[in-house]
Amino acid sequence: MSNFELKIQAPKNKPVVWNFDELKTDLTTALAEYQSRVYTEDMLTEAKEDRAKLNKLKKAINDERIAREKEYMQPFNEFKAQAKELCDLIDTASSGIGEQLDAFEQKRQAEKMEAIRTTFDEVASLYPINFITLEMILNDKWLNKSTSDKVIVTEITAVFEKAVNDLAVIKKMPKCAFEAEEAYKTTLDLNKALEEGERMADIQAKKRQETAQEQYEAVGEEPIELSFKCKITLTQARLLKEFCDENKIKIERL
Repeated sequence: MSNFELKIQAPKNKPVVWNFDELKTDLTTALAEYQSRVYTEDMLTEAKEDRAKLNKLKKAINDERIAREKEYMQPFNEFKAQAKELCDLIDTASSGIGEQLDAFEQKRQAEKMEAIRTTFDEVASLYPINFITLEMILNDKWLNKSTSDKVIVTEITAVFEKAVNDLAVIKKMPKCAFEAEEAYKTTLDLNKALEEGERMADIQAKKRQETAQEQYEAVGEEPIELSFKCKITLTQARLLKEFCDENKIKIERL
């Protein structure tokens, strides 16, 4: 197959030989003379002749410039058209090769995706968690050739390990652990899950307080004073105080 070596044999354009210096000298002298000349009404014919003479020279120069430009540009324009024709052929060939390369890359990525899915299933089977899907944690870089299977296993394992630890934190919540866990299942974000748990706890506390107030108003009972002792843990004492606060029950230490 050819090496496609570009070879250009372009002779340098010869300079245009003309009386530039002579015309420039004559025009410079004439310009000084024209600028100092004052035409009268009697000299209108002469003024028109002088202007016509200058315009005629300008037209001659411009006409020659345009002709020379066309002459000089003709071989370039031919070369330009030929170059475009070859570039179009190259684009056609390159595009065909590119389509095949893209097909190979898509096939490679599909095969690696299957391998990643198998790895994910193997790692997931080691943990008591069934709500994490591959789509939730898929990292595009895993599909790169440069990303090894070892790295993928490590990163997937890290996700499950974190989930185990996060769920342990959520289960220790005194209230609304269920709601927090449900939020975590969709976000895998511990902070958002804790915030949701606290939000639901506040809503439930408000509802209980409103219910207690409604029951009190409906019955119309007068408050009574009770004194008693009980053995409870610190956690139970905190929960008891929260219940009393929510239901507007005033408690005092004996």
